Amino acid sequence: MTEYRIIDDFATDAESLRRLLDSLPQWRREAALKFRHEQGQRECALSYNLLSEMLGFQPEFRIAEHGKPYVKMPLCDEMIYFNLSHCRKAVACAVSDNEVGIDVECIGRYGERLARYCMCDEEMQRIQESADPDVEFTMLWTRKEALLKLTGEGINDDMKTCLSSERLNGIVIDCGLNKEKGYAWSVAHYSD
Repeated sequence: MTEYRIIDDFATDAESLRRLLDSLPQWRREAALKFRHEQGQRECALSYNLLSEMLGFQPEFRIAEHGKPYVKMPLCDEMIYFNLSHCRKAVACAVSDNEVGIDVECIGRYGERLARYCMCDEEMQRIQESADPDVEFTMLWTRKEALLKLTGEGINDDMKTCLSSERLNGIVIDCGLNKEKGYAWSVAHYSD
């Protein structure tokens, strides 16, 4: 079973960030503080807190194949798979009993050159014919990134074909858009 949550209502002042960082286990605080800017620190800390809320405990990550983290449940051998994503406007977390990928992105990254690099002809046509090319591009991008995070491949040279029906066999991608707040998200998981 796959669950996911997106949060977009969080404090951005320095005091809130300090309290947030203080609430983290030391290893995660150190990871958050590696970000040079407060925004990156905040996103890293918020994503971990969201995962902790969804699990009901503060997890310690273990690393699987392709460098993907997972969590072992306390007092048993059950593995919980998760994936985190964040952008300036939202933080997303997906938790599952199987591999999962999630992506959240701010709307407004569309550029012809980037789109031609990572979108197939059909997707380019969808973007160009859309009433809002920024939204269409972002929706497609999050679908691709969520899928590649699910499979553990990450962004690669196969961006144009990664949403082909052959690749999607047995995979479900749920998508959403919060146009008012300015972000889109996708979560990729195996069908139950």
